[in-house]
Amino acid sequence: MTRRSIIQSAIAEQLAVANSAYPAPEAPPARNLAGPVRAMGLTLDKMEDEAKALQSALAAGEKVVDLPAELIDPSFVSDRFDAEGDAAFLALKGSIQQHGQEAPVLVRPSPAADGRYQLAYGHRRWRAARDLGLPVRAVVRRIDDAALILAQGLENSARRDLSYIERAMFAKTLEDRGWDRTIIMAALSTDKTELSKMISVARSVPEALARRVGPAPKAGRRRWMQLAELLQGAGAAQRAERVLADPDLSRDSDLRFLRLLAGLAGAKRRPSARVVWTSRGGAGRAEMVADAKTTSLRFNDDVPDRFVSFVANRLDALFADFQQQEKG
Repeated sequence: MTRRSIIQSAIAEQLAVANSAYPAPEAPPARNLAGPVRAMGLTLDKMEDEAKALQSALAAGEKVVDLPAELIDPSFVSDRFDAEGDAAFLALKGSIQQHGQEAPVLVRPSPAADGRYQLAYGHRRWRAARDLGLPVRAVVRRIDDAALILAQGLENSARRDLSYIERAMFAKTLEDRGWDRTIIMAALSTDKTELSKMISVARSVPEALARRVGPAPKAGRRRWMQLAELLQGAGAAQRAERVLADPDLSRDSDLRFLRLLAGLAGAKRRPSARVVWTSRGGAGRAEMVADAKTTSLRFNDDVPDRFVSFVANRLDALFADFQQQEKG
């Protein structure tokens, strides 16, 4: 078993909760602020030791407890975009209201304030319970910052409920806070090449713009990379703002993404152009006008209507000839 497999296995086992007595509380440990990995000594060997320690602790079992939602703070690093009004969150909220919270969240004693807790994962369940005025079912575990990040990232990877851009922004935020890419790869269950692409996208797409678009779960890596490239063009930021400022823009984040992508791609496709055609005998004239979005073929009045109809009826055959030529 590889080191990363050991780490992932340990965090995955945190989702299985036993029913033994909850241990007596102790003073919360001092918070390990996220800094350069060398300074903190958070090497992969240390992470492996922590994973084994977690496995030993899990063998003793832990108990689910009810905590007041107002005593719980979010993780120190966000892993998803706020989506209080989206369909998935509303469905979760309705389920908790009707059936109760079935899966517990994971928290640790707050490193900043006695008597409070900090989430590792389960942010939407916590928000839903808070909105409903219900206590939060939780497992309390004393873990440091590195273990919290691993638990947070791996639980979301297992559930596959984070979109590409949310994962990319999560990775960028962790790197900006000083975490080594080895830890980020373990948290996101990804490899070095894929992580580099994620962070590159996150650094090319302004976070404020990405949050206005929303998670866009159907977009995927390829389209976000395309958008990131388009945003580097001259005037792209202004065009993006015009698209997103449209009051009729859909509330669906996938549709917002597609509108933005189309708006930027159309603007880059080609500049305005005008081509004039004149028949050999000068008896007919037409012009082709291309702008950022469309190309129009306009015939002058001196062109017989029968010729216009002839051209229109030949378009399918002309396009088939073009496709055959392209295949070469």
